Amino acid sequence: MNVQPATKERKRIDFSTGTPWQKILLFAYPLMLSSVLQQLYNTVSGIIVGRGVSHVGLAAVGLSAPFLRVLTSFFMGISLGGNVLVAQHYGAKDQASCMRTVNTATILAVATGIVLSTVGILISPLILRWLNAPADLYAMALTYMRIIFSGIVFQLLYNMMAGFLRGMGESKIQLFVLAVTSVVNAVLCWVFVIFFKWGIAGAAAATVISQFLSVALLYVRLQNNPWTSINVRKLAFYATEAKAFLKIGLPTGIQQVTMSLTGMIVMGFITAYGTASIAGNSIGNTVDMYLNMPVSALNMSVAPFTAQNIGAGRMDRVYKGTKQVILLILCISTVLGSTVLFFKAPLLRMFTDNEATIAAGSMMLNILVPVHLITAISSPLGDTIRGSGDTVTIMINGLMTAVVVRIPVLIALNQVFGRIEVVYFSHVISQLYGLVFLLIIFNKGKWKKNALQRIESLHGSTGATNG
Repeated sequence: MNVQPATKERKRIDFSTGTPWQKILLFAYPLMLSSVLQQLYNTVSGIIVGRGVSHVGLAAVGLSAPFLRVLTSFFMGISLGGNVLVAQHYGAKDQASCMRTVNTATILAVATGIVLSTVGILISPLILRWLNAPADLYAMALTYMRIIFSGIVFQLLYNMMAGFLRGMGESKIQLFVLAVTSVVNAVLCWVFVIFFKWGIAGAAAATVISQFLSVALLYVRLQNNPWTSINVRKLAFYATEAKAFLKIGLPTGIQQVTMSLTGMIVMGFITAYGTASIAGNSIGNTVDMYLNMPVSALNMSVAPFTAQNIGAGRMDRVYKGTKQVILLILCISTVLGSTVLFFKAPLLRMFTDNEATIAAGSMMLNILVPVHLITAISSPLGDTIRGSGDTVTIMINGLMTAVVVRIPVLIALNQVFGRIEVVYFSHVISQLYGLVFLLIIFNKGKWKKNALQRIESLHGSTGATNG
């Protein structure tokens, strides 16, 4: 039976009116705050590990990250299916279907978490050897990975539950949860690493506990809504919902895991240059993430902006909005990038006093920060095309850029020059390729014609039905 939702309807942004860049910025604001909190979560842990353990501890965390992403990113991509299905059922006021989706997705998250924990713990030594982990950080990396994998189910459940709430139009609860767990993680990390002297194991334990807390907080919120209330004793798996779930999320999952595997390959090249290079890459990425956060939030807003305006037949606003976002991101990237490059030394010293690590991180930032000027153009173009419904083209471009272009270029440059810099220059070259590809696709306009044809066809079939 269909039931009216218990929660109040949230205000929604109408992208088809008003100044495009202002609407996009308004939509991006909460996404930006969530990204900041998530990155603070990682930064505080990095600083405590760097200061409380050593630069070797930083390297151990940095070496583990790509492998952890590979085994979890596939499910993270698939979790998009739960988000979309819950949103569809909620919009249709179909509470029974919504509950079946929540049940099925929750069971899938728990089962996948158990499998990933078992597999991750067992094969961690093999992966570290495959990555040529230096002897001085092998034991630390192994300890960190196994503890993180022991609680991976909490990470999967958090992403799934947060997707349920976003599907029903709730985003503020995610900000609240991230704020609470970031503080808890920082306190626990300090207590375990600095006070109890547990080393890298303490940092991993703090992460697992804070992830468990995030699941508990979201569970309480879900229980307060009859559309998403989870009765553990009555959980049931529904094959129809599972098929729909996989049909929506599978393409994104494939793309995510492929990108993560590429990250592992790149990390394999970085490990060949020693512990300082691994640690420098880790802290350099942490600093670079702050530069990327406002840009990423704006880019995530381009697709819904495009979709709404195509639906309204306002292609003029699509082009206008894309151009305005590109200019906005170029300005933000220039200001933030210049600031990061100017203050890179003190920023990197927050993590460690090891000069070799700081030098490696500084070199990385010198090469990669200017790349944001390339992605300031390519990312809005790609998200505009994605918002039109052409996700396959964007997936192909992403895989071509990361796998077909970057890896061969990296291998060739590494053989010729044999320097750590080639790892980052290969990224520059691949991003330039991606920009050229998207400029060609965007200017050809086929994505626009296809989108308008689909809308025209939909309106025609609706009219025929009504007649």
